[in-house]
Amino acid sequence: MSELNPLELESAKEGVSPEVERWQTAPLAEGEAGLEELPPATPAALLRLRIAHTGRRIEVRSHQTCEIGRSDPSLGLVPDLDLSQEGPEAIWVSRRHARIFYHDGHFYIEDLGSTNGTYLNNKRLVSGLPYALQDGDELRFGRIIAHVHIE
Repeated sequence: MSELNPLELESAKEGVSPEVERWQTAPLAEGEAGLEELPPATPAALLRLRIAHTGRRIEVRSHQTCEIGRSDPSLGLVPDLDLSQEGPEAIWVSRRHARIFYHDGHFYIEDLGSTNGTYLNNKRLVSGLPYALQDGDELRFGRIIAHVHIE
């Protein structure tokens, strides 16, 4: 039987093979990179919309895109957030009104060419341009008001 060197003897006592021990403690060669650092994990973001008139709440998570509008069964259109149930004011909402999406750590709203406009804090959005949303913002789709809460 061969004699163990001190490193192998110590590793054998701890139940670690000498090869594993050497792998864990081997110095890097000049110019050799260690393990690649992963970018920090982005916490899961959540946006909640509360419809002012009815109190209805809708959640949009960072991995989702939420299309907002009014359903039209004859055309087969059913948006992610269907505002046709919000009473008589829903008639002012376009079938494809706006969308909310998440990008680079922020939620955005974009008007999709709606007839009666999408408003962010009482300012009409230019169709096709994304606008960053913040906690406490007020959105208006036609005449339907929704409050934004971001976590």
